Amino acid sequence: MRAWLWLILLVSTSSAQATSVELARFDGGETGIESLREAPESSWKAAPALQRGAAEQSWWRLRVKQPQAGSDIVLSLKETYDASVTVWMPPDYRPQHAGIFDPAWKQVGSRHRLAFILPADFADQPVYVRHEGGRYQPMAVAAMPLETYVALDLQRVRFTSAILASLLLLGIVATVYAIALWRWMLLMFCGWVASCVLYVAAMSGEIVALLPWPSLLPHAMRMSGVAINFGLVMVYGFTIGFLELDRCYPRAARLMKVLVAIAAVLAIVIVIWPRSPLANQAINIVALALAVLALGTAAARARSGSPQGWFYLIGWGGVTVAGVARVWFFLNHQGTPPMLEWLHPLAYAVGALVLVLATARAARYAERELHVARHEARTDLLTGLPNRAEFDAALAARLHAARESGTPLWLMFLDLDHFKSINDRHGHAVGDVCLKAVGDILRKHVRAGDLIARYGGEEFVLMIEGAGARRALDAAESLRAAVNAEAIRVKPHRIVLSVSIGLSELRAEDEAAELLARADAALYRAKQNGRNRVEADFADKPGVSAP
Repeated sequence: MRAWLWLILLVSTSSAQATSVELARFDGGETGIESLREAPESSWKAAPALQRGAAEQSWWRLRVKQPQAGSDIVLSLKETYDASVTVWMPPDYRPQHAGIFDPAWKQVGSRHRLAFILPADFADQPVYVRHEGGRYQPMAVAAMPLETYVALDLQRVRFTSAILASLLLLGIVATVYAIALWRWMLLMFCGWVASCVLYVAAMSGEIVALLPWPSLLPHAMRMSGVAINFGLVMVYGFTIGFLELDRCYPRAARLMKVLVAIAAVLAIVIVIWPRSPLANQAINIVALALAVLALGTAAARARSGSPQGWFYLIGWGGVTVAGVARVWFFLNHQGTPPMLEWLHPLAYAVGALVLVLATARAARYAERELHVARHEARTDLLTGLPNRAEFDAALAARLHAARESGTPLWLMFLDLDHFKSINDRHGHAVGDVCLKAVGDILRKHVRAGDLIARYGGEEFVLMIEGAGARRALDAAESLRAAVNAEAIRVKPHRIVLSVSIGLSELRAEDEAAELLARADAALYRAKQNGRNRVEADFADKPGVSAP
C-alpha cells in the first residue's frame, strides 16, 4: 500500500510543480535559425507534443508560460530514445546537439530526460528545437524551476536504481536456485530477468552510466529491443515448465511451444533486419497470443487449486497488463502516461519477485517430496520400521565399524510363530495387525542405537552393538517374553503371539552373508526345538543354545 501511495505522490508532485509550455511546430523545411526567428506567427502551428512529422526533419518552438522570477528553468524532453535533437537557446542561440545515448552530451541530472537549462534572465524567450530521425512517438515537454527538476530527477534515479538492483538480485537468486537444485528451466527465467535489466536501463537512460563500452551506446535501443524479444522467448519457455503444462494441458503446451519457436525465429530475423516492419509486427502478435494463452492456462490451473497458477497470475498478470498498456499508448502515438512510467518497471520487479518466490516454494516442496520418497524407500510401510534394503545398506558399515573398534556385535533373527495359520484362520487384515503390533513391541524394547528392521514376511532382524554374550541373550529373551505377554485384540479375536529367535555373534572373518546365515540357522533350530524360544550361535561355541 505504501508503494502505491508513494508512486501517486511522485506523479502528482511532478505534475503539480511543472510549468506549462507553449509548443508550436514550423513546417518550413530547411529554414535557417535566423529566418526561423523572423518567421511570422502565422507560420507556427500549435501542437500538443514534440513529435516527428511526415518529413525527416521538423522545427519546434518552446516558450515557457509564466516563468518563476529569478529561477533558472529546465526544459525537459521525455522519451526521446534514439532521436537526434538540436536545440537553440537564448541568449546566443548556438546549436546544441543532444541525445540520450550520446556520451558527449552533458546535462544536469540523469538521462531519464533530455534536459536543457534556460537562464532565468531569458526565461521568457523562445527555444527552438529540431527533431531528426528517431521513432514516431511524441516527446512530452515539461518546464520547471531547476531546484524542482533536480529533486524530481533524484527521485526517478532512486526508483530506477531500486528496480535495477532488485532485478539483479532476483536474477542472481534464481541462478543460484537453478544451479543448486539442477532446475535448468530456471535459467530461462534468469534470461528474462537479464533482458528486463537491459530494457529498464536503456529506457531510463541509465545504461549510459552502466555500460562500460561507450561505442555500443548508439545501439542501446536496438540492444534493448533484441534483449526483450529473446526475453519473451525465455519467459514463455519457463512458463511451460512452471505451470506444468505438458502434464496438465498437453495441447496448450504444444501450441505454446510452437508460438515460442515462432517468436525465437522472429527475434533472430529482427537481429538481422532490425527495421523489418513485418517481423516487428508479427512478434508483437505472437507475444499477445502467448500472453493470452499463458494467463488462460494459469487461470485454469488456479481454478483447479494449483498454487503455481495463482502465483503466475499475480506475478505475470501485472507484467502483462503494464506491457499491454504501454504498447497500446505507443501504437496510438500517445507516449507513456506518468503513472505507467513508474508502474511498468515496478511490474517487472514485482513479477520477478513473485515468480522467484513461487519457484523457491516449488523447489522446497519438491525437496520435501524427495525426502518423503527416500524415507518411504527405506521404510516398511506396514510397521514403520526400516525395511530390508535399509538394513542391508547399514549392515556392512556396522560390521566394518565393529571390527575397527573391536566392539562385540550380535545379529538377531525373529520369526513370528504360526503366522500362516493366523492368516488362514482370521484373514490377512488381522495378520497385518499382528505384524504391526510386533513391530511396536520390538521398537519399545530395543535401545535407540540398535538397528531393527522388518526383513520380510513375518521376519524381523535386530543388530545389537557393544553387548556381551549374557546381555545379548537377555535382550533376546526379553523380546521373546514381551511379544508372548501382550495379547493382540482384534475384535472379536484375542490372539496370543510368540516368536522364535536366532542369535549369532560376529566373528573376525565374518562378512554380512556369513553372519546372516548363522543367525538364520540358529532361528531354524529354535523352530525345530519347539518354537517360542531363543537359540544362539556364539563366536567361540557355535551351535550352543540359550540356557
